[in-house]
Amino acid sequence: MKSAVDYFLKAVFTIIGLAVGLILVCIGFSLLFSNPSELPRSTTLRVLPNDQWEINHFSHDAPTILKLNINGVIGLEQNLRKEDIFQQLIESQDGELKSGQVKGVILYINSPGGTADDSDSIYRMVMEYKKRYNVPVMAYVDGLCASGGTYIACAADKIYASEESLIGHVGVLLSPPFFNVSKLMERLGVQSKTFYAGKDKDDMNPFRPWREDEGQNFDRLVHFMYGRFMKVVAESRPKLTVDILKEEGAQIYPAPQAEELGYIDGRMNTLDDLLKDFATELGIYDNYQFVVLERHDFFADLFGARAQALFTKNNEIRIRLPGDLHPDLYGKPLYLYHPHE
Repeated sequence: MKSAVDYFLKAVFTIIGLAVGLILVCIGFSLLFSNPSELPRSTTLRVLPNDQWEINHFSHDAPTILKLNINGVIGLEQNLRKEDIFQQLIESQDGELKSGQVKGVILYINSPGGTADDSDSIYRMVMEYKKRYNVPVMAYVDGLCASGGTYIACAADKIYASEESLIGHVGVLLSPPFFNVSKLMERLGVQSKTFYAGKDKDDMNPFRPWREDEGQNFDRLVHFMYGRFMKVVAESRPKLTVDILKEEGAQIYPAPQAEELGYIDGRMNTLDDLLKDFATELGIYDNYQFVVLERHDFFADLFGARAQALFTKNNEIRIRLPGDLHPDLYGKPLYLYHPHE
């Protein structure tokens, strides 16, 4: 048995060693033959089918519409963290695409929401991009646009959706919920002691009875983000005032009702319809190209998107907690959606 285990372990480590060696060789060749005058790129450009379902060769001169995919859980999915979107926006003006080549941006949204931190950051990045490069932005909802998705959609000049899409859910949730096990511990005869300094540093400690005013700091944070969320929606959607949003609550609406209430500007059957109208409006319909820039994380591709939470710094392995807005949140992210939905 021992020899079989030893043989298996040797085989595994041999394969790992060969894989690491191959990776290092590839990196060496890429550095050796790369143009030192070129800045390193972290995104890959891919030409997408146009509204006629035609894929043309990439052109360095053709006017371009950039597609930003907001597809999945914001802040957690690959290509949906704030740094991913920032890199896509930067390299759309300083990469394979020449500065000024992007004439318009389409936010393609199918998301249940995500962390408040990333949702707000991506919204502000898109707003800054519009202002800095004078580029119009359209949003197309194809499925679900809830909470953080709605937040980001508000950066668009116009929002359209397919007939079957669901839009809305303006609210903030601190997730997961806090639990208190102090009575259970007392029944089992278990005690705990927390050492801390600073008032409310052990707020919501689950191992002791909570005070009447416990959690006020977290409540303030949630309501601060909620106020910010409503303000963003109200500024973007003329029909939706803060008072209306408070009265409606965190509801989600089918596209026809969302249009009536003012969450979206209209309904379109497909993205192709929006793409055609957008290119025509921009005056580039005869020769435009539709592209997407995607970031690729080697470890995420190999082991899955959650591996992005692991990174090394100063020879240490640390965990990046998505959406961590405050050091006293015990690692709990503020979400603009309910993770069980």
